[in-house]
Amino acid sequence: MYTYPFKLEKLINEISKLPGIGPKMAERTAIYIFKKGQPAADALSEALGGIKDIKFCDICGNISAAGTCAVCSDEKRDKGAICVVESPEDVITIEHTGKHSGVYHVLYGLINPLNNILPDNLKIRQLLKRSEKTENIREIILAINHTVEGDATSLYIADAVKTANPDIKITRLAKGLPTGSDIKYADEITLGQAILERKEI
Repeated sequence: MYTYPFKLEKLINEISKLPGIGPKMAERTAIYIFKKGQPAADALSEALGGIKDIKFCDICGNISAAGTCAVCSDEKRDKGAICVVESPEDVITIEHTGKHSGVYHVLYGLINPLNNILPDNLKIRQLLKRSEKTENIREIILAINHTVEGDATSLYIADAVKTANPDIKITRLAKGLPTGSDIKYADEITLGQAILERKEI
């Protein structure tokens, strides 16, 4: 039975490991790269090699080109308002609305005991450290999806923060985001309105 050359099969196999890409999509992508020739392969290889220069921000956990991300190092940002999100993609989505002038905190997931994702597996401890009274945090905005996992995570964080520092106001995105929706797919106007209409919890 005929199969692709080993190196092409290896490329297909590696591409298929990416989230949302099945075997057929991986095969089409690999063939596309092959047909585009060596310049395209070299450009992709160079871009992938650049990953080693990308870091996690020491403060918020967001993706950064240096030890501290551009948002945390920006003196014009309101350091007293922390917007808590599930992933780095959510930071970009919220930034595009232009409605949040504060800083961020990336959790890298949501609490989900069925998948063995517990609070200790997320960046919640780091958030609690940031919310200590010495940091002068006024508000924590929970920009977390309205799902079962999102609700559980929001309630856990709200309770933990209030226990650590009851002076902090805790709000959550409200108007415009339907239950079960993912903020990555919300349009900028809807998401911007949700930020403006956030509710205290």
